[in-house]
Amino acid sequence: MFRSFIQCMLLITCLTGATVWAADPLKLTNGEWPPYLSKEYKHHGLISHIVTEAFKQSGVTVEYGFFPWKRAFKEAQEGKKWAGSVVWTKNPDREADFVFSDTVIELKEVFFHRKDLQFDWSTMKDLSKYKIGASIGYSYGDAFAKAEADKLINVARTAKDETSLKKLAAGRIDLFPATLEVGYALIADKLDEASGKLLTNHPKPLRETSYHLILSKKVANSEELIKKFNEGLAKIKSSGVYDKMLTDSIDGKYRP
Repeated sequence: MFRSFIQCMLLITCLTGATVWAADPLKLTNGEWPPYLSKEYKHHGLISHIVTEAFKQSGVTVEYGFFPWKRAFKEAQEGKKWAGSVVWTKNPDREADFVFSDTVIELKEVFFHRKDLQFDWSTMKDLSKYKIGASIGYSYGDAFAKAEADKLINVARTAKDETSLKKLAAGRIDLFPATLEVGYALIADKLDEASGKLLTNHPKPLRETSYHLILSKKVANSEELIKKFNEGLAKIKSSGVYDKMLTDSIDGKYRP
């Protein structure tokens, strides 16, 4: 009987060109983005925990594999060993290959600055007098990209976020945009205590971004799995579990 089931699954795969994900656990690619995603953090970080708990509501267990982000995306896109990935923003190219969940989390990017800088801003023009750090290859949104291309703002890009934060603490740049919780996680992990105490953030978001679980369209039951996930996500939000996780993350309870 088991052999017949396997043969049936192989036949469906051959006929449809898709993988039927009947295996338990569901295998998802992941990557390093503390405090949200990390192999070293408790529950693999806040977002990993949210995804795990949402699926658990439907009896689906999850296994994560940690890769560099480019490979994490490619493995999920192929939909063979790995059914999908956490977490990604929507764009038309990605939507061609993946089924997207409801919003798992919405995050805001803000400008970090030294406490001794009297800083306020409303428009990109207000930023023209400051030297802004940024990371190579990272997009901070269309408005920032246009202002940078038009040389309305002065941007110095480096390979790592932590390099820019060290430059910020040393007064070599004035501003550095980062996702709020990520910025403070990096300050705690990468700067000494004295340097970290010099920095704060402006409350106005540079942008707010929604992030989603993605499952490859090559996985034949991806739509059903996403439906189960969305139902589970709604349950943990309505029960208060989701808000408790957010609070725990702010309080540093996911840190290793």
